[in-house]
Amino acid sequence: MQIPIFPLAIVIFPNSKYPLHIFEERYKKLINKCIENKTGFGIVSRIGETISDIGVYTEISNVLKIYEAGEMDIVIKGKWRFRRINYEMHIDGYHLSKIEKVEDDEPDFDFKLFDELKVRVREMLKLANYDLNQSFWDTLEATKIKSFKIAEKSGLSILQQQELLTMQNENMRLNYLLDHFDSMEEKLESNKMMREIILGDGFLN
Repeated sequence: MQIPIFPLAIVIFPNSKYPLHIFEERYKKLINKCIENKTGFGIVSRIGETISDIGVYTEISNVLKIYEAGEMDIVIKGKWRFRRINYEMHIDGYHLSKIEKVEDDEPDFDFKLFDELKVRVREMLKLANYDLNQSFWDTLEATKIKSFKIAEKSGLSILQQQELLTMQNENMRLNYLLDHFDSMEEKLESNKMMREIILGDGFLN
């Protein structure tokens, strides 16, 4: 399978929603093709000069605005993870990659671990003086992969987000987030900017 690739300095998670402003000509062409053909594209994180091998296939869930010059405000939704096999240039200037899907292994889901993590999230949000609306918690309960939803509002760096995205074990990801919240508590006690960090993740509920 070959898909268009959009490298960005962000990490998208499966089932997450994220707003994008499209302004480069090559990506305006890409997005217009996706709208016309009702297809999606892959987002891979660009960290410095490095393009990640693991990304997420996304689809356009909403076109918010189209400007006179053709720029666009859109909302995308992550669907599933993939691994890039190659990287080649399309005639319109964006890249294409052959990909293979990345799936989790299937260990028993640790509900006790998940409940512990939810408590930690609520504690951190309280320390940050920030309250997530109920739709976040409803979506968290309904979604299959809990760790990715929690990661949206966890103040992870892009490197941490990419590391989490690469893991193929849900319990491992839950433990990773618990360790992160342990270290974040120290930051909250000495620095009250965590609310801005969490808000800065950019994900939509």
